[in-house]
Amino acid sequence: MFWQITAGLIVLGLPAEAQLFSGSSSTSGNGAEGGLRIGLVLASTAIGFGLGWLTTDQARNARLIIGGTITAVVLMMVLLMDNALGWSMALASSFLGFSVALGWWARAGLRSLAETPTTFGSSRWANDQDLVNGDVLGDEGIALGETLTDPSVENDFISYKGDRHLFTVAPTRSGKGTTQIIPNLLTYEGSMLVIDPKGENAMITAKRRNELGQEVHIVDPWGIAHVEGFEPSTFNPFDWLDTRDPDLSENAMLLASALVVESNSKDPFWDEEAKALLQGLIMYVATDHEEDGKRHLPRVRELLVQRQTDLKELFEKMAQSFHPIVRSTGERSLQKEEKMFASVLASAQSHTHFLDSDRIAANMKASSFKFEDLKTRPMTIFLVLPADRLNTFGRWLRLLVQQAITVNARNIETKPTKPILFILDEFAALGKLSMIEQAYGLMAGFGMQIWAIVQDLNQLERIYGKGWQSFIANAGMINYFGSSDKMTAEYFSSLCGEMTVWNISTALSKAIGSSTGSGQGGGSSSTTDTSSDTHAAAQRKLIYPDELMRLSKGQQLVLIEDLPPLMAKKVPWFEDEELKELGCNLQN
Repeated sequence: MFWQITAGLIVLGLPAEAQLFSGSSSTSGNGAEGGLRIGLVLASTAIGFGLGWLTTDQARNARLIIGGTITAVVLMMVLLMDNALGWSMALASSFLGFSVALGWWARAGLRSLAETPTTFGSSRWANDQDLVNGDVLGDEGIALGETLTDPSVENDFISYKGDRHLFTVAPTRSGKGTTQIIPNLLTYEGSMLVIDPKGENAMITAKRRNELGQEVHIVDPWGIAHVEGFEPSTFNPFDWLDTRDPDLSENAMLLASALVVESNSKDPFWDEEAKALLQGLIMYVATDHEEDGKRHLPRVRELLVQRQTDLKELFEKMAQSFHPIVRSTGERSLQKEEKMFASVLASAQSHTHFLDSDRIAANMKASSFKFEDLKTRPMTIFLVLPADRLNTFGRWLRLLVQQAITVNARNIETKPTKPILFILDEFAALGKLSMIEQAYGLMAGFGMQIWAIVQDLNQLERIYGKGWQSFIANAGMINYFGSSDKMTAEYFSSLCGEMTVWNISTALSKAIGSSTGSGQGGGSSSTTDTSSDTHAAAQRKLIYPDELMRLSKGQQLVLIEDLPPLMAKKVPWFEDEELKELGCNLQN
């Protein structure tokens, strides 16, 4: 408006023959008027553009220079002009200065009143600045998804770049494979070990892993993951047992522990005795010269299910062994009462039933690779097990996962460029593994990261009892996909914390009064309405359990160390323009 008025004044100040509406019909007059109109349009556009630019952050320095110049000019006029204009400028400047100073402090006061207090909690959602400060933007780390922004704005990738372990709670069919596991298999440059219940991860990403310079092994006893150019790999845990290794007895004990899934019984006696018997038999098969060529776990199973007379002969032979563990196992077995030994034997047999599978037995008699190589050269190992066999053959996974973590945790001297990433999908199928429980608390920064994935927290509590929360407490990144499990939703709601909000309430009251008189028309009545507003701070959860239970299919709650909670977008690999070119589409 200012510039329009100014332009009008300029026009009015021109000579009559040059004014816009002079009515002149001469050719030269029309040309001058046309040039003037064009000049006004261009000048107004330039001035508007300039004023608009001055409101942006880019013009901050320019605003300071212009403001300082104007202030200096006004002060010079006030000081040097000893006339009416000078006094007018002084009065105007005084009023302007008073208004600016008062407005400055009034704005500060109003802002403080508008700010929500933190009396009952200060939880909030992460903002853009938090994400920048927390170094979670970009795709250099372990990919998690995208930020939730305006649909018209390109979203930013978020990833975890820390060295602590990860933990995911995602119910079945919630997209953990397509949005978490596969994107990282397609992009992560470090070594990986992945539990692959359906074999789809291997079929989609094996070729890409090979293109990344990885040595790829698909351990698939049932042959459900068919990938062109890749032969199924095998692994024999006994290859770890070296008779020259001073840790031989300890390693045999770890294998026995992986075989025995601890029950929730208050009396651990039978589980411990079964472990001791299995350790002795493992040591016997690993060290006795007559077992050469048969050093594998299926052989241990054969010895356990022998006839009673053959078992007695075996224990008598073991009692003469040069190795203390083998000898003590033979002697203790011979000393036990028949009934007690039968119970111990039955317990050991129950924990090794899975070795009766011909597919498992064939896969465990030789090794195509060593877990130790995960740290020394780029390697990806897929452990493929059909989903319907997870419970029955979970001990096979336990054996391999525990050995892989153990051998790499011991090698603390070797520091790979990227940590080994262990993605343990269907983590509950492994049962209680003390090695993994310890790894979450002690092994962050050992050149390896564990990413456990469960369907809900009840699974974890059933297996690990009161110690289940240590997995979450020691994880640097936790994400939750929502679920119908109430306990899980309540737990994550509490993790997000509480915030303080303003609670505004209005109270209404009505008072009715009456009076009577002795004369005609002497009575009267009145009604009074009163309302009052109350403005008080109150507490509420940042997000309620029912809101988490109704979480959108495309959303996830992400908790990253030292950052406020974050709602992020899950991005399936086949919807990402770059990733879908890297993976193998099984639908084609």
